[in-house]
Amino acid sequence: MTARGFTLTELIVIITILGIVSWISYPKMAAMDEIKLDVAARRLAADLRYAQSLAMSRRVIHGVLFDPALEKYTVFAPNAATPITDPADRARTMIVDYTSRTEFRGVLVQSATFGTTPGVTFDYFGVPRDTGGVDLSSAGTVVLTYQGQYDTVFVAPQTGMVTVR
Repeated sequence: MTARGFTLTELIVIITILGIVSWISYPKMAAMDEIKLDVAARRLAADLRYAQSLAMSRRVIHGVLFDPALEKYTVFAPNAATPITDPADRARTMIVDYTSRTEFRGVLVQSATFGTTPGVTFDYFGVPRDTGGVDLSSAGTVVLTYQGQYDTVFVAPQTGMVTVR
């Protein structure tokens, strides 16, 4: 019986194919960074809209309080000490922690500014206020970062319209 192995030509072909596959997949891996940040920003925007819609439908103040030092935020009603139940997982409260959730790991809350506070509340007309109860005079902003990139979530004064840029 003779020993069998790969020929030099077969090895060159395999190495070339692996090189081409890795070259093609690299841009897709780089895009994953942008996707992770975009998903985190869109989730935050959805949670802000959810708090606003609950405030209008239930006629109870709802809000979102940010803790940039701990990389998390809490959706609450009627005050920050009472987080609401997460509609996607009724066993949990709506405390989104970017350090513990796998899909957001590495995303940082760079800043959260709503007037003079790091949180926003919505009254039963959907009007945004800072957590001190003062109407927003300019757009509230939350800046999220991930590996040098950033997204900003805006809450418009008076209307509470939420946008991501």
